[in-house]
Amino acid sequence: MNWKIKMAGVCFTTIFSTFLSAQVTDQNSKEWHYYASNISNNKDSDYKEKPILIAVVDDGFLLSHKEIKDFLYRNPDETNYNGKDDDGNGYVDDIMGWDVSDADNEVSVSEENKSIFYHGTYISSIIANVAKEHYGETAAERIKIMPIKAVSDFASKTYIKDGYKGIKYAIDNGADVICLAWSGGVPSAEEIAIIREADAKGILIVGSAGNFNTNGVSYPAAFESVLAVAAVNQDLNKAQISAYGMEVGISAPGEAVFGGHSDADNAYFFDSGTSPATAIVAACAALLYSKPYVQNASEVTEALLNTATLFPASAAKYSGRLGAGVLNLEAALNYFRTGLESRPVFEPSRTRGVIHVSRDNRNQDWQVRLKGGFEGVYLKPDLKKIQHPKKIAISLTLQDTIWNTFTLNEFPVNFIVPASAFKLTFDAPSIKKDEDLWLEYFSKPIDSAELYCKSTPVLITLENETGILEDGSEGYNYSNDCSCKWIIFAPKDKRIKLVFENLDTEAKKDQVYLFNGNTTMQDNLLAIFSGKNPPPIVTSSLNEVLVWFVSDSQKTGQGWRLRYEVID
Repeated sequence: MNWKIKMAGVCFTTIFSTFLSAQVTDQNSKEWHYYASNISNNKDSDYKEKPILIAVVDDGFLLSHKEIKDFLYRNPDETNYNGKDDDGNGYVDDIMGWDVSDADNEVSVSEENKSIFYHGTYISSIIANVAKEHYGETAAERIKIMPIKAVSDFASKTYIKDGYKGIKYAIDNGADVICLAWSGGVPSAEEIAIIREADAKGILIVGSAGNFNTNGVSYPAAFESVLAVAAVNQDLNKAQISAYGMEVGISAPGEAVFGGHSDADNAYFFDSGTSPATAIVAACAALLYSKPYVQNASEVTEALLNTATLFPASAAKYSGRLGAGVLNLEAALNYFRTGLESRPVFEPSRTRGVIHVSRDNRNQDWQVRLKGGFEGVYLKPDLKKIQHPKKIAISLTLQDTIWNTFTLNEFPVNFIVPASAFKLTFDAPSIKKDEDLWLEYFSKPIDSAELYCKSTPVLITLENETGILEDGSEGYNYSNDCSCKWIIFAPKDKRIKLVFENLDTEAKKDQVYLFNGNTTMQDNLLAIFSGKNPPPIVTSSLNEVLVWFVSDSQKTGQGWRLRYEVID
């Protein structure tokens, strides 16, 4: 496919080497993301003998950079550069990752592109630093990074053109976690199949939500099986450039995150966006995976979502669109340091989370009571470990009445409960000790931009001589970020007079546009009104008028009301 994928980071400072690091006078400015994510020192006496392998699919890597060199994975089944495919995996001498774009084993950044293709080095350095913050000097024994280059040596721009090829290589070569700190494009059928293969094999993919400050997550993070990551600032509010949406699984620090640069072995810089946030989540997922009491990707996701720090009240505008909360590694580790029956109390008001049902808690009822305005709640069961889905039923109770019951084998795709408060009861008498059901839930927020009016034009045909049109908020303030339209039709050869009875909008920001005809062509513009002063009477020259109301994300007011009437 010929589409472009953009990195999910935005560099906003110049690079500096170790001898210039005194420019950063506040040590906390380099480490705030550790504190915000509660990345504490290791408190466990044991861990898995085999290190956890994170594949980083990106633009290239400075393998000699001091932050990542000790963490790089080496393929034990390949003999050093003998020109043979010793392990029979289809790749010759893939000793330290693979360049899927140029089909060779050289994943390094070329000398002439070091200042441009820095992203893979930066992401890898964040993963390494998070691991060191937790494990200290033994971190490189617990976590390994598989570098996968998905941009050609001959590329002039840092678009991850061959990202899905990189994912496929990671799947085939033992990755436990795959870090995708980039986004963009519409996947092909072949690429969709690659994501499904990773999910079927239990590989956790962590992806960047995107950096366009839009309501909607970009691919590959938009896949249901990918853990989509949004970015927050030091106040735990949405980072300005971060995308958001109900597809987001979790948020993590993404402003002014310190990391390595490919310009030199000791080069560093600060970067912002969902790229560093994705790297932090991927690293913490790997740290969880490295513990002997965590067995699979479903458990990792469960712990991350169910223990995330809830957002402050100042982030309410994005409720349900930034995931379960802000990553909290220490809480996630504590979640699994005890048995299933002794884990922290399920938080029913969390807008996204995981219900884990096993033989130990199969008789428990689960109450979900979301705070805020939501159209409903999606339920998505994970049946990988369920042997007999026909024998397990889920009942949903709304307002003390059983609303619906399904067996797992007949559970509808994209099923949504049309309420924000309900109870789930599981009838699973035959569930075995080694069976587990994970049921992820996530809210569908009300689109406040269309809370009182719609972006699709409302057609008003004038059968009577007069009528009333208003913004729709009635006694409330109108919504932020709305773009609403009405088209008024009068009989042929008639005109329309518009008289505002009241007006209360943010001056010069939230505006009512009036157009002759039914389009927003500049030549048809009749008037623009905002503020609190009563506007003059406006009369059209045609028998059609388009009324367009636009508001921004700042202040709102009581809105407006106008009277329209037919005149000759």
